[in-house]
Amino acid sequence: MQFTDLLLESTNETLLGNRMLGEIVQATGSRELWSERSTSDPDVTVIHYSSAILRYPEAPFSLEHILSIFCEYGVSSHFLIDRTGMVYRLVPIEKKAWHCGGSIMPEPDNRQAVNDFSIGIELMATARSGFTTRQYEALAQLCIENERIVGHTMQYVGHDIIAGERAVTLGLRTDVKTDPGSLFQWNLFYGMLSSRRSAAS
Repeated sequence: MQFTDLLLESTNETLLGNRMLGEIVQATGSRELWSERSTSDPDVTVIHYSSAILRYPEAPFSLEHILSIFCEYGVSSHFLIDRTGMVYRLVPIEKKAWHCGGSIMPEPDNRQAVNDFSIGIELMATARSGFTTRQYEALAQLCIENERIVGHTMQYVGHDIIAGERAVTLGLRTDVKTDPGSLFQWNLFYGMLSSRRSAAS
């Protein structure tokens, strides 16, 4: 699995276009785009998609544009996977990323504030693009590695499950999230997870 550190912190000197990533983070007024967890190890992984299509339709999968938008809105995720399967680590998994806002786990769990106990993974995609085979492969391998690090299997949910209509009805948020959406192939993802778990055992 290809893996690159691009931590969303003010000291990051990685160039994105003609600006350092740290400078873009500094413009948010924060030293880093994460906070401390109030719980122990995460036990949930939330799958999202992100793009810059609304602002840059000619370059929806530009890493520079996507990370700049994250910083502009003060949001973050632990990992971002591009269309080729490259994995970018944006937030250490022991920290709390700001990826799902007002949220609630499905019944019977019903825990709220899912950021507190979850890992967020963004896939570069749009509502119509679907996801590449390399993204599924990288996602499955990343999830297996994260399970190894935290020492237990994870529960996997979409952003749309925890921050959708139910969360709005309960007054936890005002907007309905729809990612990763109907084009995300959960059966394919779970099959890849299962085969990798078997190979590791």
